[in-house]
Amino acid sequence: MPDYVDQEHEAKAIGDVRSAVAGHDIQKLPEDIGRWRAAVLIALLPYDDPEVVLTVRSHEVEHHKGEISFPGGALDSADEHPMAAALREADEEVGLRAEHVDILGEQSHYRTMSDFHVTPYVGLIDRAPYPFRPLAIEVGEIITPSLSHLLDPSNVAFERRERDGQVFHMREYWYRGHRIFGATATMLGRFLDDLARLRGLPIPSE
Repeated sequence: MPDYVDQEHEAKAIGDVRSAVAGHDIQKLPEDIGRWRAAVLIALLPYDDPEVVLTVRSHEVEHHKGEISFPGGALDSADEHPMAAALREADEEVGLRAEHVDILGEQSHYRTMSDFHVTPYVGLIDRAPYPFRPLAIEVGEIITPSLSHLLDPSNVAFERRERDGQVFHMREYWYRGHRIFGATATMLGRFLDDLARLRGLPIPSE
């Protein structure tokens, strides 16, 4: 049987998540930055050690085959707001119903190398385990690393990249042989850094 979220008796880690999201300094992009708008859901399963819901993209999709991503996608004409797109896509991709998610807050926007303007939202799922229904043509697997795993420096690495003559180091996370990198790792890292600062933990650096 699933355990349901009870705010009066929820785990301290969930309270930490609420505080970290509430204290996030949102960096928004101008509306005209990015050719397309998109939104993703950083969904958390409410265990004593909350777990982040991530998808492994199938090899049937056109782009980014086998890569790790958050549920989410591009806005369409029916979406009144980016948050509506994040929730709609989460329902379509993994069967996570919007009424089962408590949106805790918006995170800093991100512009991808493919020119998407992405708005992330952190949401707490109302039960765990959750009966996900992955859309096989898009989702090869659902993985749920815990926050303690992701905050462990031994599971963090940095990849050296060069773009337009500038060298920079991109953070990435490892979980059971899966490499979480790129835009997903950056957006995840911002959320984790807020949580680490709240707990007095060091921020990973190269």
